[in-house]
Amino acid sequence: MFGRKALRQIFIHYQAFQRKVFQHTVFRLGFIHVFVASIISQLVAFSGSIIYVRMMGQHQFGLYAFAYTVISFFLLLNGFGAASGVLQFVSRSKNHEESLAYLKYAMHLGIVFNCVLSAGIFLYALFIPLPLSGVKPVLCLMAFFPIGRLYIDVYQAYLRAVGQNHLLAKFSISVNLMLLVSNVIGIYCAGLTGFIIATYVSYIVMFCLSVFVYKLPNVFKIKPALGNGQAHIIRQKINKKEFVGYSVYITVGNAFSQLLFILDIIILGYIVKDAAVVAKYKVATVIPFAINFIPGIVSTLCYPYFAKNANNLHYVKELKQRLQKIMFGFSLSLSILLIVLAKPIITIIFGDTYQDSVVPFQILSFGFWILATFRNINGNVLASLGKAKLSMWLNVGIVVINVLLTVILVNYFGIIGAAVGVVLIYTLSSVIASLVLRRILYIKE
Repeated sequence: MFGRKALRQIFIHYQAFQRKVFQHTVFRLGFIHVFVASIISQLVAFSGSIIYVRMMGQHQFGLYAFAYTVISFFLLLNGFGAASGVLQFVSRSKNHEESLAYLKYAMHLGIVFNCVLSAGIFLYALFIPLPLSGVKPVLCLMAFFPIGRLYIDVYQAYLRAVGQNHLLAKFSISVNLMLLVSNVIGIYCAGLTGFIIATYVSYIVMFCLSVFVYKLPNVFKIKPALGNGQAHIIRQKINKKEFVGYSVYITVGNAFSQLLFILDIIILGYIVKDAAVVAKYKVATVIPFAINFIPGIVSTLCYPYFAKNANNLHYVKELKQRLQKIMFGFSLSLSILLIVLAKPIITIIFGDTYQDSVVPFQILSFGFWILATFRNINGNVLASLGKAKLSMWLNVGIVVINVLLTVILVNYFGIIGAAVGVVLIYTLSSVIASLVLRRILYIKE
């Protein structure tokens, strides 16, 4: 017969086993929700890219690609890091009220900052010489996109942080479907101008849908119910200084990191001054850049686990290694498939006029393997460990090299040089991040 101590030990081990199984199940189900939603959302966005190319024609699509890239450049500072701050601090919040307090503060801070961003875009369009004829009015009309984009990014980060993956899936799919349908209608009715107007309409409808259908917290009127049925304004004390400090470092770091996806088109536009050439390079980037959502999902879904276990470096190291092993085989297989099928993919999807996009498409497809296996995961782990300042300075150095390299390669090799520059920077940033992270995980463990 078992003694009381033995029975107690068995019960303790059984409880630990239950928790482990439950956490694994929750993680797996969360991954399935987010992964499926992201696949659907990316397919919708990808379908939109194909439709826009076909409906607009090379010149209009080139104008759109350049103008949207400029918008994306400003959006690197989206909301002063509101979404990143929400993901980090809501993941670590002690209770629901603290989570809502961080959400409300982040949104209010982000809206003020994005209004400044929009004003900056408008002034840039008016007073800075632009390389493509006809792009100035397009950029002026698109200047206020950041205000609508903020809500989407912050709430996706919030839903990830609180583990509401099922709701996150519905929210993401709804947003992308709404944008696709409205934008197609807008292009059909009024070309590129109709596309821009339809995007603004989508942002308004999306906000109403979020609050009244999905019942997401309304940051402009957060009033959690008390036990007696009354309501009060959130007054949870939060560390605003720490929130802003983290958000600044992570935003600047992410900005320089994401510049790798943007600078090539901006530099290309200013050097070649031809909307058709910009369109061809943009077509080459559509699929290789679109599938970056896959390692992005994996890293973002695991981010709360890394952040919560920042002091348990053994756990962080093991989870990171498992993720890299999975992504190594998957991304390599996908890269090889895209390289082999590059010509039929470009011809069938985008048309015969984009034959010049095949070689840069193959180069960028190879780059996907490097980014998915090394750069993306290592960068997210560094940020989750609170190394936002270190990550920022690493990215600053990488971008400086990227600018010089891209200018030289584009001058000599055009769109092929732009693609080669992207892959070389992927490789360099991956090597540096791997060395830094290895030092942190193995020496400080």
